[in-house]
Amino acid sequence: MRCRPVIFDPPEWLYVYTMAQAVLPQLSYHKDREAAETASHMPGLPVDVLRDFDWGSPAVYMPPFEKVVGGSLVVAVEGYTAKKLARRGVKPDVVVGDWDFEPEGAALGRIAVIHAHGDNYWRLPRGPYIYTVQTWPVGCTANVSGFTDGDRSVYLAYYMGAREITVSGFYPHIPVKRDDEVKRKKLKIAEHLLERLARRISIRFL
Repeated sequence: MRCRPVIFDPPEWLYVYTMAQAVLPQLSYHKDREAAETASHMPGLPVDVLRDFDWGSPAVYMPPFEKVVGGSLVVAVEGYTAKKLARRGVKPDVVVGDWDFEPEGAALGRIAVIHAHGDNYWRLPRGPYIYTVQTWPVGCTANVSGFTDGDRSVYLAYYMGAREITVSGFYPHIPVKRDDEVKRKKLKIAEHLLERLARRISIRFL
């Protein structure tokens, strides 16, 4: 399968990216282009390989999840969640993350979608992964919009053609991994974006 840069919805990406810079100007957006270039030189897979999965009614699990539900596909947000699912006897199909929260858990999924941005590009893993970026994509990278790993996973499911999405574990009032002003603002952005997506597609929150 030919590997080419893919951006699913340029106006939506611009909306998200502009909002993120306004809410969290202290992040390293000036390095996002360098991050995309770094990812483009990895032995990446084309995002279209994800179309081999059944995206009809995926279940997206975020780190604080407790409820396990049925779905056509299991998406784990970050390696931590993949490991938590595995302990409950659930094998993730897709693991989405930016390699900063128990990244070794990504190996538990059938495929991993790794996000490159200005604050993490020097630790990107080399492997047969799908690489997503925060800027206009280059090389074998994709832009699926979204800002945090959680809402990006839901955007991905939406663009893959999901008819309905179940989200288990999105609790913006319960920060996981750390609790500081930046994290709280990121969760508010994620909450806004998920509410925005819920106007386009049926999303069930557990």
